[in-house]
Amino acid sequence: MTVERAIDVMDRLIDVADKRIVDAGCGEGGLARALAERGAEVIALEPDPVQAATNREVLAGGPISFFEAGAEAMPVDDGCMDGVIFSMSLHHVPVALMDDAIGESKRVLRPGGFLYVLEPEAGGSYTELARPFHDETAERRAAQGVLTESTAGAFRSQQEVRFVVRYTFSDFETFVCGVTARSYNAIPREAVDTPAVRAAFEAARTATGYAFDQPMRVNLFAGRT
Repeated sequence: MTVERAIDVMDRLIDVADKRIVDAGCGEGGLARALAERGAEVIALEPDPVQAATNREVLAGGPISFFEAGAEAMPVDDGCMDGVIFSMSLHHVPVALMDDAIGESKRVLRPGGFLYVLEPEAGGSYTELARPFHDETAERRAAQGVLTESTAGAFRSQQEVRFVVRYTFSDFETFVCGVTARSYNAIPREAVDTPAVRAAFEAARTATGYAFDQPMRVNLFAGRT
């Protein structure tokens, strides 16, 4: 698999200009901003109350409308959206609510609309680095299973693309700060800063820093029936 940026893969697969898009599980809002820069009108959703408090200040306005809401209960009318995007967020939906989240995606899409799901796969050096303090294997597998079952017969076509994202860090402290800063993951520093994680991190040293690969999968469902 080739190393690519997730945004470059998205640009290759879909054109969001002049489209109404739901960004389900928007996190800090990086993708919502990128979609708006590409000409989309964005409904950005984030259920974590701490992140949502920040997003209300920094995201709302212009082509982005922000709501504190989970993907299983989208504050969007039926059949009014051109696309729904889950960018590394479907596996963060509680497993019991994943089917509801896909059901909501189908509900809000207009006929002909698309569902774009980017998910990390259960492998790669970054997954192995994070496994001691943040093992998402079960959630990632559940997300893929629900996605397959819940989209059956709902779209005219589907496409799967696999690639690798490479994460680079200048030092261990930068890595620790990055993974502990997100309130929606709530990972304590003491879980990350351990001898085992430090050793795994140091093993990935390169001439320019530290590099880890994460295999990714995009499932694009097009032509909502």
